[in-house]
Amino acid sequence: MELSFVPPIIPAADELHWYAVYTAPRAEKKVAERFIQAGIEHYLPLQKVKRRWSDRVKEVEVPVVHGYIFVHIFPSAFRKVLSIYGAIAFVKEFHKPVPIPDDQIARLKFMVDYSEEPVTFSVEELVPGEIVTINRGPLMGLIGELHEIKGKHQVVIRIEKLGCALMIVPLSFINRG
Repeated sequence: MELSFVPPIIPAADELHWYAVYTAPRAEKKVAERFIQAGIEHYLPLQKVKRRWSDRVKEVEVPVVHGYIFVHIFPSAFRKVLSIYGAIAFVKEFHKPVPIPDDQIARLKFMVDYSEEPVTFSVEELVPGEIVTINRGPLMGLIGELHEIKGKHQVVIRIEKLGCALMIVPLSFINRG
């Protein structure tokens, strides 16, 4: 019996991919501004939440994924990205930045842009759930995994080597199978 070695898929140097970049604490918006100035394509998922102070309630935009920003770059731009003040490191596996599939970022964007419910992010390992499609409401067409967490049904979008975006969805909005 002959065993063959299948090498891991390594992105070609000339391929454009999404990568997650760890930022300095609470610096995601400033890093995004600096990326704009440097001409680096990026995505910082933001959502509006209400925050209460002692004297008022205010709606503010906060990152969905705290401490990270996504960049869409060629591998040759790794150094340029890390030269930006506040960009600390890439999410890596085996000492190499991990590319994130385009469809995962596209589904995250869709979820953040159209969800009427808050989107949360978890770095906990979730057992793979049943693949479902949302068939009603503003997220119609979104494909994700169905999980029951703390008694509530949530649709989960996995982001390679980073975690999961989660959102509560009524079961009546979900098409199983």
